[in-house]
Amino acid sequence: MNRKMKKLSISLCIACLTGIMAAGCTEETDSDKRLPDGKYPMTFTAAVDGLTVTRAGTADGEWTTTDRIAVQVSDEIKIYAPSNNGNNVTLTSDDPFYWQSKDETKTIRAWYCGDSSTASGGINTGGVPTSWSVQPDQNEGEGYQQSDFLYAAPKDISFGSTDKSLAFTHQTARVVINIKNAEAATDADVISSVVIGNEKNLALSGKYTAPTRVNVTTGTWDISGGTMGTITPKDITASGSSDILKTYAALVIPQNMSEQKFIAVSLRDGNTYYYTPQSTDADLKSGTQYTYNITVKHGYLEVMTVKTGGTWGGGEETTNVTSKILKKGFTADDLKIGDYYYSDGKSSDGGYRKYTDDSFVVLDIKPVLTDPSTGAERTCIGIVYWVGDITGEDPLLKRDKPNCTHGLVVSLWDMSAPDNGEIEMTWTYGGYEWVNVWLANAQWSGDNTRPEDFNSIQVTDKMQGYANTIALKEYNKYVKNGSGDGYGKDGNKRVKPVKGLDAFQNSHPAPSNSSGWYWPSIEELRYVCWGQGNGEGTTGKDMLNTQIGKVSGSNVFGNLYWSSTESSRDSRNAWYVYFYDGRVDYSGGKYYHTFRVRPLLAF
Repeated sequence: MNRKMKKLSISLCIACLTGIMAAGCTEETDSDKRLPDGKYPMTFTAAVDGLTVTRAGTADGEWTTTDRIAVQVSDEIKIYAPSNNGNNVTLTSDDPFYWQSKDETKTIRAWYCGDSSTASGGINTGGVPTSWSVQPDQNEGEGYQQSDFLYAAPKDISFGSTDKSLAFTHQTARVVINIKNAEAATDADVISSVVIGNEKNLALSGKYTAPTRVNVTTGTWDISGGTMGTITPKDITASGSSDILKTYAALVIPQNMSEQKFIAVSLRDGNTYYYTPQSTDADLKSGTQYTYNITVKHGYLEVMTVKTGGTWGGGEETTNVTSKILKKGFTADDLKIGDYYYSDGKSSDGGYRKYTDDSFVVLDIKPVLTDPSTGAERTCIGIVYWVGDITGEDPLLKRDKPNCTHGLVVSLWDMSAPDNGEIEMTWTYGGYEWVNVWLANAQWSGDNTRPEDFNSIQVTDKMQGYANTIALKEYNKYVKNGSGDGYGKDGNKRVKPVKGLDAFQNSHPAPSNSSGWYWPSIEELRYVCWGQGNGEGTTGKDMLNTQIGKVSGSNVFGNLYWSSTESSRDSRNAWYVYFYDGRVDYSGGKYYHTFRVRPLLAF
């Protein structure tokens, strides 16, 4: 398939005119220019200078006598056919056009439809197609050939012209996929299937408007309202290069597949990997071939080069594209941000893919609500937003839950206020107390003895929301059972979000192998909004909202959220994050500002 193919051309030939151009000095009259009716037919030759495997029923692309081509002269259309099989044939018609005058000029155009709709009685014998569909299975039977649609743009040709050719151009795009003989694909048998597009993003049909201007070779397409689906490309002979394992080709309705799952390669081991092109690497145009050289890695596809501007079979332009190489840790089988976390303490792929150029996509992958290993039902309770061990920053978490070293999960729901069920609440019930003043000298109860290396809840650069929450629970026990003004059973100095955590745990149980739900520190909360590895913005929130939106009954993020970190500058304030733009501030009034709270857990 890498042999260079020239444009298909049809040369318009004129039968030998004996005695027509007689010598003489007298000016010709109209009667002298008139040609005898029915004596000088317009005949054509059709040449194929390469193997296209599209126009005809034979595998090598030769014309056959069963092919039908519609030729339009002025407003009249007639059907021509090859008089023999081959690459360079004469086209004749039972009812041909005739030249009527020596000074005659005709506007001529022609088209060929691989599905035989230009044959007698076909829907495209009376005019250029106004719509076209490609076959979804182009590897079965004549599906590939039937998808081809050729058009020769209008051209003015005179009887005496030296150029009597019509140039045909493919009105579909051609996609060629070369699977390299390397990495995870060194044997053709490991490839289960190669598919183009999916049921949501690839148009198999479109409305077509033919060009009307002379020498404009391709028409325009409108795929809105078109049939959507996938294409199984034709499995063709490999290029002959020792580094190519398999070659596939498909004819595709012109459309832009950039930023979408474009090519899927499935292996016999059950894994499917996708190529998501960027920029204009898959902005498919009429008459253009797009060649993708793909290496199937262990866990992803690597596209190293594409031919994006060549004619069919040609190699005029080779473009090195930005390889969409996944960063380590971002395959379907890796634990990563965006993954779904379940009530059974397990996780599954959420579709987040990050590449070596730091771009990313979130594939449309839904939660798996049945454990594939046991068949047991489960619910999704959160989204992984941080991957890594934080126990080194949180001494209480390290002491109480030493196995929670995989990452952090953000809940699908905001917490409700414990007294009225509202989703916004103050930090404390009221007063001007500084919890950390109590914390610095307090003796904790039972197993919650305060470790010596516990950092103050004023610390703003530690992932220690679990420790903060335990400390604030101890504070609530103290003010509830303690003595002194404002510290009785109905005192107003308790921390409200901590009081509501037990109710939240009851309605949304956390798995036993997790930390249980806790109130995030400012360091943890800011990365919920920013995204792991980022220093500002809302990339994390946007990704989480995408994932949360896929789970029924969950809540996307609002604007303002409390952290469990107090301000060291003013005992009346605590830190919060403004999720609208990612700003972080410490001036939230603890006892009068009402913000939301979103619990986390470590696992």
